[in-house]
Parts: sequence; C-alpha cells; structure tokens
Amino acid sequence: MVGETMELRVVRGRPLFVEADGPLGLKPEHVGLSPTLCAALYEWAEVVERIGRGNPPDERASRAVARRGRLLAGRTAGECGRAVRYHDPLTGEPSTLPAPGGQRLVAGSDPRTEELDRTARPTGVTVSVILAVLVSVVLVVVSLGLAEVNPLLGVVVNLAVAGGFAPSVWLGRAVPTWRWVAFGVVLGVVVSWVILPLSLLG
Repeated sequence: MVGETMELRVVRGRPLFVEADGPLGLKPEHVGLSPTLCAALYEWAEVVERIGRGNPPDERASRAVARRGRLLAGRTAGECGRAVRYHDPLTGEPSTLPAPGGQRLVAGSDPRTEELDRTARPTGVTVSVILAVLVSVVLVVVSLGLAEVNPLLGVVVNLAVAGGFAPSVWLGRAVPTWRWVAFGVVLGVVVSWVILPLSLLG
C-alpha cells in the first residue's frame, strides 16, 4: 500500500485496510503486520460482527469494542509507520491514529478482560468441556480395551494421540474460536491420563 493514510474497516466479520482514495481492501497479513496483531484484529472483527447483529446493540459491549478498535488501529499505525483512519464500526465515529497506542496486545488475552468477552466465553467453555469429555472417554475406553491384550499398547496409543494433537493444539491456542477446541483436547488427554492409572489399579 502506497498511500499516506489507510482506513481500518470491518466487512462481514473480517478486518480490512483500505486506502483513503481506493475501494480495494487488504487483509492484515497483506499489510505486513505481525502475526500477533493480525490475530488480535481478526478476533476483534468477529466480536464486532456478533455485537452488530444485536438489536439494539449492547451499549457497554459497544464501548468496549470501540476502545479496543482504537487501540488496535494505534498498534497498526505503529507497525506500519503511517496514519490509520478508524471509523467505529458500530457508531460510525471517525478518528485518525498517527502513532502506536501504548499497551501491547496479545491475541486471545485482551478480550477476556473486556466486558464484551462475557458473551463469547460461556460458549467457548461449553465447547471445551464437551470435547474434553469426548476425548477422555474415547481414550479411556480404547486404552482399557488394548490394555487387556497388552498394557504397552494402551500407553503407545495415548502417546500417539498426544503427539498427533500437539502441533494442532499449539497452533490453535491463540486462534479465535479454535482455541476453545484446543483447550478441550488438552483437558481431555490430561483427564484420560488421570483416569487410566486409577482404572488399572482398581
């Protein structure tokens, strides 16, 4: 992008950067932003989309979204070295951020301290718990069945599952929505490792 100022927009739940005099938008990763900031922008845009569907939108959540949007726009201005025009996606209030906005963001951590995350967290926790139960039950049943043939097989299966899931869990830990799946898988594996020794001793 070659202009002096670009504008941060949310289109269908996705963040886009648009030149002041151009109709085309670029994704955060195409602007040259860091992976951490890209993930934070995507997460913020998804929350904006969810709140925007409310009728009427929740005022407290809207204020939290606006503050986070300005902060992200300031971070973007700092990383790109250029001004970022920010239009509040819910109120339309304009502002221009010429410099970075202070505190450092870590994708996935900031929304948990924001009031707006209270609407997303219960669903995420529910998904994590359901997956944890499924993973632990499957691992325990399969491992106990294999242990009747050879106890070593049960250990090998558990290690293979943990090793197979490890890369996906590591990559998904900071990705919106998918981080809850990752948490559930990890919890399920840990629970199965606790239950299996107790079952074998019993």
